[in-house]
Amino acid sequence: MNVYYRDLIKIIFCLLFFGFVPVVSAYDDEVTLTLEKVAHPSPSFQAESDLDWRDINWKDPFVKNSKVKNPRISKSSVSANSLKSDSEMVFKLKMPSSTSITQPESFDDLEDPFAGRLNAADISDPFEGYNRYMFGLNEDFYEGLMRPLVREYRDFVSEDTRIGISNIFNNAMAPLKLLSSLLQGDIAKSARVINRTLINTTIGLGGIFDVASELGIDDVNEDLDQVLGAYGVPTGPYVVIPFFGPSYVRNIFGRAGGMFLSPTFNFSPDVGVGATLTLTDQVNDTSFIVDDIDQMGESTIDKYESIRDFYGQYRDRLVNE
Repeated sequence: MNVYYRDLIKIIFCLLFFGFVPVVSAYDDEVTLTLEKVAHPSPSFQAESDLDWRDINWKDPFVKNSKVKNPRISKSSVSANSLKSDSEMVFKLKMPSSTSITQPESFDDLEDPFAGRLNAADISDPFEGYNRYMFGLNEDFYEGLMRPLVREYRDFVSEDTRIGISNIFNNAMAPLKLLSSLLQGDIAKSARVINRTLINTTIGLGGIFDVASELGIDDVNEDLDQVLGAYGVPTGPYVVIPFFGPSYVRNIFGRAGGMFLSPTFNFSPDVGVGATLTLTDQVNDTSFIVDDIDQMGESTIDKYESIRDFYGQYRDRLVNE
């Protein structure tokens, strides 16, 4: 009968334990699970501190079943109950109250796990209403015209050809990169720009092939906005530009200054040719990241906020590198 009750108690304990575990895991911030052992020591026995080693008959290891005798401690002074301590297991479970569990009131209250976190609080967006409106127009333009055009272009033009076109435009931006590096006093980057331009223009057949990178001379990503940032000019408010996308007020002036050093502006016979070259450059560059853009749109809760934060981190990294 005792065995039966003992097994029954074990089964009940297992049911209680495994039944409470899912509840505890669901409210790990609110539930307090405490399992402690409370001991009640017996005050009846205390070892005497004045014992001398000569008063104890130590057990002889060579004598079978020898016993240790202590003349100062009698059997009557130490009982079996005095050497035991009562103990009990205390199981405490604190469940959260109904008011401590908060649920988001709307879809907008959910936090975007893919949104940028670094420097997000430093981005000034006082024109958010206008920016979101313009962002929506740019999205409609991209989805309705740009995205189908880019996908058709990517399927029609081989990757090697697209890389060659990208190298040509990148090599033609050498004057802007050189000026930006010199204005920042970065002699190492200036030397890299000159070396890359000479090598890729000659051995790389006008910049079609990026021979300099194969030789270990890395590319330089510089513009006039980075010059303004290097001299402490603040970014200003965040602004979405029609057809061009995210920007800062400072970056608008940087882009305007860099436009005069752009080959599509300086070497185009008219505005139409320059616009065609600029569109070709944009379509060609977008063809490499069109799938990434689609994936970001599917995986983010607030695409506007994600792009804004990503752009802020990207520009900040360029200025501080």
